[in-house]
Amino acid sequence: MTRELVQRMGGQTAPVVIGSDILSSVGERIRALRGGKSPSSLLIVCDSAVSETWAAAVARSLTNDSGSGVRVVHSIIHATESNKVAATWMRVMDDALQGGVDRHGMIIAVGGGIVTDIAGFCAATYLRGIAWVAVPTTLLGMVDAALGGKTGINLALKDAGLGKNLAGSFWPPAAVIADTLALTSLPARVFRAGLAECLKHSMLADASIAPLLAPAIANYASSDAVAQWQLVDLIARSASVKLAIVAADPHEADQRMLLNLGHTFAHAIESQFCDELMHGEAVALGLVAASAASAASGRMTTAEALAVTAAVAGLGFAVSLPRPTTIESLENAAVFDKKRIGGALTLILPKSGGGADIVVRADPQLFRTGLRAIGAS
Repeated sequence: MTRELVQRMGGQTAPVVIGSDILSSVGERIRALRGGKSPSSLLIVCDSAVSETWAAAVARSLTNDSGSGVRVVHSIIHATESNKVAATWMRVMDDALQGGVDRHGMIIAVGGGIVTDIAGFCAATYLRGIAWVAVPTTLLGMVDAALGGKTGINLALKDAGLGKNLAGSFWPPAAVIADTLALTSLPARVFRAGLAECLKHSMLADASIAPLLAPAIANYASSDAVAQWQLVDLIARSASVKLAIVAADPHEADQRMLLNLGHTFAHAIESQFCDELMHGEAVALGLVAASAASAASGRMTTAEALAVTAAVAGLGFAVSLPRPTTIESLENAAVFDKKRIGGALTLILPKSGGGADIVVRADPQLFRTGLRAIGAS
């Protein structure tokens, strides 16, 4: 019960394997990547929430397949946005060094998007770059964070808050192995957070994804074969949208910016609410805000923008900020958006009928209109 996709970034390719109950094959798949040879050493970077479950299953697979001669060391992190910072990156680097990981070694990231971001950045920078494999255990990780080779950490902003992914690197994993069985242990809130990225992909390129989202909430915790295959299908469809855009523009020269639909708003929101909102919840708010801005710009109708808001609410997301904040404070946070050009924001705004426009040097009023739509004042 697997689907296999391919990630293409420039001249590099990597398998993306999506299936149910496949973690026992991680060791075998890694050895196959290396022409039948095991890595010299392995560092498992994992979220503390899965260290004794899914990360342990990966460790067993690696040990059983690689043999006792391969060092397997662990680095366990507390996966929150406020902990996705230089101190955590440095600690993982120290764990790699103290564990004897060399240039022929490999990092295995087991967890959600925060883990894959940090572990991938460590792989990009340790010994000037070693191989890594992503084993995402959240829906958001499977359909977004583990794909596309973006890695990074947050930096502290001068006036408090965090700047999202302001330090990082394009460093694609050698493989992505996504086991839908891992999703069955997620709290509903964590699973739901990933649906925001699926909805984004539906709005960008594949409207057939949207009808699959509500049933996924109802059935994601089931290990029944039918429910598991439905998750595999949803993840494969959503991942395919991102992989196609990444293949066309690996390093975000232009079209890859479409994947930031909702994210300019979301990153500003996260700068103030990172301990209250998950990334996917901020993205959901960002989709509402972007749709309101789009309607104000004439790219979609008010009715269509309201339909996006209804879709977001229908998936159980809040459609307004968790507490009052000012437009000015969110604008100040957006100054650090990576897509900013010449001091002006680049907004990704959805269009009638699907797809989105990349609006370079967008009118600041559009950003403010979006923020008002989610309750900023």
